[in-house]
Amino acid sequence: MTRPFTSTLPTSGFLALGNGGFRPLRQVQGTSIVSLGLQRRPASSLRGMVKPLRLENVAGVGATTTQVYYSRGVLVAQEFLNEGAWFELEERTRAYNDARTQALARLRAAAREVGALAVVDVHIRRGKLAQARRAIEFTALGTAIASDRFEPGENEPIPLVGIGGVDFWKLVDSGTWPLGLVGGTSVVYVVSGYRTKFARFRPARRSLRNQEYEDYTEGLRNARLRATGRLRHEATQLGATGVIGIAVGRERREQRDDNLMVTVDLLGTAVAPLDRGEPRQLTYALGLGNT
Repeated sequence: MTRPFTSTLPTSGFLALGNGGFRPLRQVQGTSIVSLGLQRRPASSLRGMVKPLRLENVAGVGATTTQVYYSRGVLVAQEFLNEGAWFELEERTRAYNDARTQALARLRAAAREVGALAVVDVHIRRGKLAQARRAIEFTALGTAIASDRFEPGENEPIPLVGIGGVDFWKLVDSGTWPLGLVGGTSVVYVVSGYRTKFARFRPARRSLRNQEYEDYTEGLRNARLRATGRLRHEATQLGATGVIGIAVGRERREQRDDNLMVTVDLLGTAVAPLDRGEPRQLTYALGLGNT
């Protein structure tokens, strides 16, 4: 008796794969739960480190004057105080990237066990674990597929695809082969400047005007740039010519003293051209990442 397959595919994706010569095998999953280690965050004492020193000078009996001593690099200090600064939290960033890498590796291993050619329609769940306050979860679930016409190379990596069956068939039919999922995460801590503090202080007249929180904007921009850089690095390692279907995840958490912690998470499918000659060349296409 033949066991029925299980799949995350909708009806349209299932039919498109069948028309393209592919068949679903079963659902496969990869999960990683990582405990967050100690992460030192930029403290408010940073402001005291860059503030100009105030020295009291006794001019005479009953008379005291205050002098302000501006140390070297005063322009940088004043810019920090007014406009704020951002710092990437390296330990937390590494935890997110490690969790994603481990979960996808387990998903790929599960697909290889069932003899899959690829895994399509991969859905991602990422975030905090409810049962553990200092842990993050990364779970990937997709449908392993096979083909009667094509076979993967024995030692070739199985591509994980973040698109559905219809788009997968369109890619292969147009001469493009998905190489796998690539991603990048960056966690940035923004120390708010005085401009933002005054703007957020509601009793102040300045808070009544439209204005940009420039330090928050700069922190979010740099988190995105760093996450994009990691995604491109992974795509380059696979030998990809592009990344499609990039999904952007963002999380913003308020901290003390109007500070902000921003997490930007990117995930997409790396692709490369496929020679549409004889079917045997599909095995060669699976090795594009090693060229």
